[in-house]
Amino acid sequence: MRIFTKFITLCILLGVAAASCVKEPEVSFEDIEQRSLKAWIEKHHPELINNYQEDGGYYVEVLDEGCLDSLPITGKDVWLWYDFTGRDLDGNVCESRNDSTAYQQGTFNVHTRYIPAYRFSGAEAHTLMEGSYLATFNELNIGGEKFSVRYGTKLRLYLPSSVIDGSNGIEGDGGYEGQFSLDGNVPMILDMTIYGHVNNPVAYEGNHVDSFANINGGLCSEHKAKIDKAETSSLRRHLATRNDEQTEEDTKYLEFFDGRWHQPIDTLAQLYVNYNYSPARNKFDFNAIGKDTLMYPDQSIYRAGSFSVYGTQTMDEIDRRINDALVERFGDGISGDKLAEADSVSKKGAVNVWYVGRFLDGFVFNTNIDEVKQIVFGKVEEKGTPLEFDVKKALDTPEDAGTILAWAYAIPTLRIGQWATILTVSTYAYGIAGKVGTHTSDTTSDTSYYDYMNYMNYMNYMNSYYGYGYGSMYNNGYYGYANPYYYGFPGTYDDGSESTTVTYTSSEVPAYTPLLFQIFISK
Repeated sequence: MRIFTKFITLCILLGVAAASCVKEPEVSFEDIEQRSLKAWIEKHHPELINNYQEDGGYYVEVLDEGCLDSLPITGKDVWLWYDFTGRDLDGNVCESRNDSTAYQQGTFNVHTRYIPAYRFSGAEAHTLMEGSYLATFNELNIGGEKFSVRYGTKLRLYLPSSVIDGSNGIEGDGGYEGQFSLDGNVPMILDMTIYGHVNNPVAYEGNHVDSFANINGGLCSEHKAKIDKAETSSLRRHLATRNDEQTEEDTKYLEFFDGRWHQPIDTLAQLYVNYNYSPARNKFDFNAIGKDTLMYPDQSIYRAGSFSVYGTQTMDEIDRRINDALVERFGDGISGDKLAEADSVSKKGAVNVWYVGRFLDGFVFNTNIDEVKQIVFGKVEEKGTPLEFDVKKALDTPEDAGTILAWAYAIPTLRIGQWATILTVSTYAYGIAGKVGTHTSDTTSDTSYYDYMNYMNYMNYMNSYYGYGYGSMYNNGYYGYANPYYYGFPGTYDDGSESTTVTYTSSEVPAYTPLLFQIFISK
């Protein structure tokens, strides 16, 4: 950064000296920066001088062409998985999603899930940094030849500040920061790797959830939701797992405890509950993601806080330790004939919930159980307490229950002393907005346009996948019924309209992220 700053200063001084002799047209900062960046490239990487991109004024180095048999993403509206690390021209890291880099920088965060970013790239809008968007959406000029980015492509971009973040600069957060921030109006070197893309993230996420359910116990097809106009006017909650007002056809409630995944609400697709789960007897196969299109290095290795405390452990090892800790503290949970005698949550005003929240690769993003915190984060930062769940509010107005919708719909179908697992798409969790990770930051920037475009993309995909009237979930406007966009657990949304400092102690939840919750219900 210092070398480049001196270089620009020299250019400005030369311009001033020339102006004292002959009056010349005023030169903008953008022009000076472009000339300086070109001079830097000519000195340090002359082989890249013919890789200049007119749209954006940056240079490209192709480190790996990627899988040439895969489809290019150039010019397409897609959701893109990509890894990146940003540096200044002196090599100082300002932002990275790579865990090894974070360790080297001393910025590794125990709550951060170091996986590729997942962002929208399209002709009308995008949520990538401008320079990385231009490099993936446009055809690239590589020595006079056209090149299109695809799966496995690795690029090194030499970006002027005009396609980074202008005068604001770059400063990583939530575990992605480097040792240095990038000052405003300073170029950046961005290493970027493409790991895949999808055209319809809602369909992809739904298939991922169904696949996980089928691999881990099976999906109950008898209760699979169907798009039926006669059913879309209301949400029907199953009574089969509850001891109140059972109809004749609901009397075989034990069929819900067959080890398969069941829908607690008939009309809500891809929200499932396994009522027969117990950490004493159930083990999840988190490697199902390996059969998916999202592939990234070491995805079978648990890259969490324990990585820095205990070394690299497989997900199977971590999961076994978590299950042992849960059984030791809470026991096996009620099952069999005891289920008929247990009190239904739906009859209570409030119950206590103990939980482990996980991604479908097994990463624990949040929990209120201290023993699990110790295993996955290496320490207990704050003593866990049971979450008090307002049953009446969840039954009456689930969208105002104060939890994610998946909990509001599923927990009232459980029983006191029962273990269960809830599997859900992001629609009933954090939606397209996701949730920011562990950090303390000043939220002064206005993100309204970014949020609006995310929301519109979310609703468009949702409607095209489920239909506009399905379950009355998706066609009631920006603040419509059960709108998943604003619901977090707990609430973390900030519209950027005021300057506030907020601190989070759980992991980032990216857009379109399905979740798994291990739940224990106590009085």
